[in-house]
Amino acid sequence: MRPSVGGRDLTHFGGIFLIHRFCRKLRIRTHLRKTVRIDQRVSRYQPADLIMAIIYALIVGIPRLRKTKILQGNGAFQRIVGLESYPHASSLRRFLKRASFESNQDIGRVHDHLRRALFNLPHPRSSLLFDFDSSVLTVYGNSIEGAKVGYNPHRRGARSYRPLLCFESRTHDFWHGILRPGNIQDRTGTVDFLRACLAKIPPRLYRIRLRADAGFYCREFVEALEVAGIGYVIVAAGSSRMRRKLGALRYRPFRRDWAAASFRYQPYGWSRPRRFVAIRYRLPDKDTAQECLFPSRRYGYRVYVTNLPLRAGKVWYFYRGRANVELNIRELKEHFALGKIPTNSYMGNQVFFTLLLLAYSIINWFKRLCLPASYQTATVETIRTDFLVLPARLVTTGNRNVLRLPAEYITQQAINRIVGRIEGLRPAE
Repeated sequence: MRPSVGGRDLTHFGGIFLIHRFCRKLRIRTHLRKTVRIDQRVSRYQPADLIMAIIYALIVGIPRLRKTKILQGNGAFQRIVGLESYPHASSLRRFLKRASFESNQDIGRVHDHLRRALFNLPHPRSSLLFDFDSSVLTVYGNSIEGAKVGYNPHRRGARSYRPLLCFESRTHDFWHGILRPGNIQDRTGTVDFLRACLAKIPPRLYRIRLRADAGFYCREFVEALEVAGIGYVIVAAGSSRMRRKLGALRYRPFRRDWAAASFRYQPYGWSRPRRFVAIRYRLPDKDTAQECLFPSRRYGYRVYVTNLPLRAGKVWYFYRGRANVELNIRELKEHFALGKIPTNSYMGNQVFFTLLLLAYSIINWFKRLCLPASYQTATVETIRTDFLVLPARLVTTGNRNVLRLPAEYITQQAINRIVGRIEGLRPAE
C-alpha cells in the first residue's frame, strides 16, 4: 500500500455537522455577531467566527488551543462549520487576551438569552433546583494573572483559580459562574453570586430550592435566601459548641446504620436560631479515631441547616441529589478543558471560562432536545463517541455538498431523527 498526503475532503469529526446545524437553528453566531463587542485590529476573522472556532474545538474534545492545529488542515471540518479556514492557535490566544470585561459580559448575555429560550423545552417547568459549588483549578507558572496561593486540596501551596458555579439540577443547565483568584474564601461574594443567579430566572412564578456545600454556610447567605423565599439545605461547618450539642440529641434510624435528628440552634453571630438536621452514621472498623467527632462511639456526623419542611432523614436524601453538580464539574474538568488555562491574562482566561461553559450548555441542550431518551443521562464522552467523532468524507454531487458517514457507526434513520428534531425547534430570536 502506498500512502499519500494532501486530502482535504476527509474528517474524523463528521458528526460535528449535527452540532453546527443545531447552532445555526439557534442562531448562535448571529447573536454573537450582534452582541459581542471586541476592539481588534484588522483581521480576516470576525469575533463571532473566532468564538465559534473555540466552541467547536471544545465540543469535539480538543483540550488546548495549541492542539487545534489538527483542524487547520481539516478542510472538510472547516466547510462543515462554515469557516473559510481554521484560525491558528496564536490567533485564538491573541483574541482571548484582547477581550475586555464588557466582551465577557456580552458573551454571558448571549448565553443567558439562549438558556431562557430553551429552558422550558421540551416541557414547561414550574420549579427550579439550584446546586451551588466551588472548585479549585491549579495553574502552573508564576506569570498567570489572578492565580493566587490559597486552599488547594490537590496541590498544596500551588497557585490556583477558585471558580463559583451554579447549575439547575433537573435540566443540568449551567446557570451562572465566575472565575476568582485562588486566595479568595468561598464565602466571599456568595450573596452577590446568589443575586446574579436570581436575576437570570425567567419571568414566571417558580418554586425555588437550593443546595450548597459548607463553603456557602454563613449568616449573610442564609438570610439572603430567606428574604428571597428560597428553600435551602446547606452543609453546616462544625464547631466545638455544635459538636457538644450533637451528642445529646435523640436520633431516629432511617436506613441501615444511619439515623437523623432535628434541632434548633443559633450559631455565634447569627440573628436567631435556625433548624439544623444531624445525620449520624456508624463508621467502618478500618476508620481511625481522627475521622469521627466522637471516637469512643465510632460515629461520624453530617449537619445541615435548612428551612424545608421535610423530616430529618428526608433532608439527607434531598441533599444527596446534589452529587449531580459534582459530576458536572468533573465533566467540565476532564472533558471540557476547564483545568487547561490557555493564557497568562486573567481576563483572557475569564473569557475562555465563559466560552467553555457555553460549549457545555450547547451539548446539554443538544442532548436534551435532539437525542433519544436513552442519551439523556449520557456523558459528553459518550455523545462524542456515538455522534460527533465519526469518520466522514465530504463530496460534491450534483452541485450539492454531501457528507458521507459509514453505516457501521450510525444509521441513516438515527441521523434523520436527530435532524428532524433540530429542524422542529423554534429559532432563538
